[in-house]
Amino acid sequence: MPTISIPRAGVSAEEIAASLRTGLGNRYNVLPGMAAARKPLAAPEPVGPDAIFVGTGSNRLFKAQLTIDNSIPSRTDVRVTPGGLGWETIVNALNISRKIRRVLTVALVDNGQPRVAGAARQG
Repeated sequence: MPTISIPRAGVSAEEIAASLRTGLGNRYNVLPGMAAARKPLAAPEPVGPDAIFVGTGSNRLFKAQLTIDNSIPSRTDVRVTPGGLGWETIVNALNISRKIRRVLTVALVDNGQPRVAGAARQG
């Protein structure tokens, strides 16, 4: 499961959700405090504050789950897990999960600066 490391401790679910809403646009549903239900095609359900659910449409087919880990003092890790069973997982890994990783990397890791191919990262 891909993990994005934000080089800042204590990044909140609200800050991550705001970055996702801005970067993904209004076609995506960004739901802090929610997680994918264990039953196939079920609606998201409430969980703790360190989870964010991202989906499209009815949130039942095209979706991803984010888990926030603030246990490391120098950074915040965000795990992105594509939703679905079978073929849906592959589609979600290639589509929605990839978009989420790109948005969070630009907004919170690179501080809004897009990466330039071949350029060395500072910091």
